[in-house]
Amino acid sequence: MKQFITCEIPNHLLKMGQEKRFPKGSNIFKVGESFSRCYYICSGAVKIYIDHENGRRSILDFAGREDWLGELSIFCNEDFTKENKVVDDICCLEFDLEVIRDMCKKDAEVSFYFASYISSKLMTRSSRLSEYLNYSLEKRLASFILTHHKGGLYGISHTDVSEYMNVSYRHILFVMKKFCDEGIMKKEKGYFIADYKRLQEIAERSE
Repeated sequence: MKQFITCEIPNHLLKMGQEKRFPKGSNIFKVGESFSRCYYICSGAVKIYIDHENGRRSILDFAGREDWLGELSIFCNEDFTKENKVVDDICCLEFDLEVIRDMCKKDAEVSFYFASYISSKLMTRSSRLSEYLNYSLEKRLASFILTHHKGGLYGISHTDVSEYMNVSYRHILFVMKKFCDEGIMKKEKGYFIADYKRLQEIAERSE
């Protein structure tokens, strides 16, 4: 998936954060509750999703290292808190929204950083939507695995990936089996990338 460049986070902003940890299965934000904090992820991953009235679920994103959660509330009041669940133990920095709002009014470097980050996030999501409409599941899944593996280990559930990519669980399972049969992936306590080069080739091919 195409990545867009974001300017580096200012050091004086980083130093203001307080380290927080959230274990796998926990929630960072509580749905229905107002919040006064935002978070910068140092390691781990969290899924952001919406449960619809018809019982279906849409996973909007997987946030990971160097991503923010709650940053939009620096500039606007979000109508509702999205469902979220930690899928890999999170270590992050916690920031007070009011303090950051005040910084953005007075510090051009911090304000520009957040503008750059949010713009990059929107362009990445637009690019992802375009890829999902125009490219094969093999290419999309290969790109997803390369983005979300941890030291070669990949453990995001097929259910989550199918909801994220809006395809059937069976289709995800079929492609993963194909990767394993071709020696690209190995199944052991989740999945392990056995052939990075081949996986990268699949992720980068134009089809």
